[in-house]
Amino acid sequence: MVLFQQILCPLVFSTLLFITKVQAAVLYAPPVEISGYKFFDAETGESVAWKGIDYYPRPNDGPYNVNNYDFYTEEYRHIWERDISYFKQLGVNGIRIYAVDPSKNHDLFMCALQQAGIYAIVGISANCEDCAITNDAPPSCYPDSLKTRGQFLINEFARYENVLGFSAGNEVELVTPTNLSLNAPCLKKFVRDMRSFIDSCPSMRKIPVGLVVADINQAEHAAYYNCLTDPNDPYENAEWYGINAYRHCNGKVTDISQAIGLRELGKFFQNSSIPVILTEFGCLNDGSFPEMDGYESQRTFLQAKWLFEPEFHDIFSGGFVFEYSVERINTEITSNYPFTSFGTGNYGIGYFSPASCDDVNTTCVYNPKPEYCNLQAAYGASNARGLVTKTSFQPDEVRTGRPDCPANLPKLAEFNWTTDQTDNLVCTSLVSFTCPFVNIPQPPKSCPSTTDIPPTKAPFVSSPTESPVEMSARPTELPTLVVSTAPSTVPLPSESPSISPSMGPTLTSKPSFTQEPSTRPSSVPTVLPVA
Repeated sequence: MVLFQQILCPLVFSTLLFITKVQAAVLYAPPVEISGYKFFDAETGESVAWKGIDYYPRPNDGPYNVNNYDFYTEEYRHIWERDISYFKQLGVNGIRIYAVDPSKNHDLFMCALQQAGIYAIVGISANCEDCAITNDAPPSCYPDSLKTRGQFLINEFARYENVLGFSAGNEVELVTPTNLSLNAPCLKKFVRDMRSFIDSCPSMRKIPVGLVVADINQAEHAAYYNCLTDPNDPYENAEWYGINAYRHCNGKVTDISQAIGLRELGKFFQNSSIPVILTEFGCLNDGSFPEMDGYESQRTFLQAKWLFEPEFHDIFSGGFVFEYSVERINTEITSNYPFTSFGTGNYGIGYFSPASCDDVNTTCVYNPKPEYCNLQAAYGASNARGLVTKTSFQPDEVRTGRPDCPANLPKLAEFNWTTDQTDNLVCTSLVSFTCPFVNIPQPPKSCPSTTDIPPTKAPFVSSPTESPVEMSARPTELPTLVVSTAPSTVPLPSESPSISPSMGPTLTSKPSFTQEPSTRPSSVPTVLPVA
């Protein structure tokens, strides 16, 4: 017996020590909620702002070198596992994903993000025909199938604690360039319907629904999407507001007091009663930013630090840099591989090698550019958590309630919405689950001052198979999203607003959701990605 104890005890101790070390490396992303114009950790009550990155890991070549592909399933684990390790090293706490197919299982991806302490903004529309806000006049710009698709996606993603918000649209105003507010009532109505659906599901977490707009018509759009055209309808307003804003284009400006573009943008939102996020930022400017290690015009990302300074942290809830990786097909027009020269599409803070990698036959290796380290330093010097607590937070008096609606934009009640006759889906019964432990490898140290983020807690179950728990039945088909992530190639002035990168959706084919009362869509034709 003594001999058995002598053998067993060290073994148990070693096992516990190993588990402790593994869990110590695990972060956690508790649910967030909104109070006033700030996000808060629902468990600790600390305020949270976003040190984010926009994520679309398009390889250089091969079948996945296309727009609008869902890389966030187990099938592509070798891709996102590689990248999450770089997210952790970069110090981000949020990503924005553009292309999601909710008929597929995203458990491992979302769990890997969660244990890395990373949240996600998830888009609930798609850019296939009739599954996004269109360029038609209202009410036709809000297709019935979009309502069904949105509820379907919400049902699938609501169980993930690290969904920070659903985005109802991305720059839909740009599909109506001659009238930038033509389809605004449709987007507002879509937000309203998604909020109402979430609230009708008693067991579902109340994940906030917002939207993303381009950096145009700032005051009008900010007021319209936050106002109530019907004072008795509490669901009309967006719960958060995203703007794709390419400000601070003058790399020679290093003093926050001279950040004219960012300051001008802040004036539009200084009285906002909902959180405002820079959902895309990171202006390119040839010759303004320094050359570093042979790479031209490397963005310094001072604005990534400034967002958390006293001048801005009460106006903006952080932001998401555009973007994580170079999309070769969008970049090589003006900057050839390995993208060391300035290019008007060279937004990635890193690139994939070799030049012909496809992540099928040839694995893509991520290569951080010097501006990756600039962003890491900016985020590392910023405090995004705990600047105030929910219990102590007192909103400014001018930032309570709803703004007046713009007089030139219509009330939702002026239209006969066919979506009101479209049956809601059944609320999901799977509202939460326990994440398995997903082992994310450590990347090579990319920057001189890389530091580890201290862990908080790790409520994950170690799983020998690293398989997710059994999930509910799912439909087998849904449109593959068609989302344009390529920024505009128009050079920008040094300190002025820009038109945001995604110049509108590509509408390809029309899905035909099966409209059965109170059920999920049962069959939807697949919409292929576009090259």
